[in-house]
Parts: sequence; structure tokens; C-alpha cells
Amino acid sequence: MKFRDVPDAAWYAEPTPIPTKTVVSYDWDAMRLVLETQGFVVIESEVTRRLSTGADESVLVKMFNSYMRQTAKTKLFTRRLSKTRWLCTT
Repeated sequence: MKFRDVPDAAWYAEPTPIPTKTVVSYDWDAMRLVLETQGFVVIESEVTRRLSTGADESVLVKMFNSYMRQTAKTKLFTRRLSKTRWLCTT
């Protein structure tokens, strides 16, 4: 995804709250519904891990990406907007 592909609204949008279930897991089905309705979601997360290449990746974005690819069979495009914010689109 290129910077010109980022919707203007995504730069200033509030982070999309990640719905949770009563068990200790995230409700990715509800997050996918928000993605399909809004066209994008912005995930803000302080929880990152360092890759062997030296880059940081968000654990929550990685989990959502995995869900979309395995369960929803949809390719998810991500772009880092700032140190703690990521944009996800299909």
C-alpha cells in the first residue's frame, strides 16, 4: 500500500476500538464488520515486537491480519501511520 492509497479520513480518525468477548480473546468478527462498513480500521497499540530485520510490528495488527487471511480468506493491507497507529484496509 502506498501513502497515496491511504484515505484522507484515516490520518485523523480515532483508533477503532477492538471489540472483546467475555473470554480472553478479541472479537475479530466484529472488527471485520467495522472494516467492511467503514472501509478501513485504525489500530492503535503500544504492544510491538522487534523483527530480525530491526523493524517493529504490532501484535494486534498481526493477529487481525492472520484472522483475515485464514478465516475470512481476504488479503489485508496495512500501513504504519505513526509509532503506535496502523491502518488496515482490504
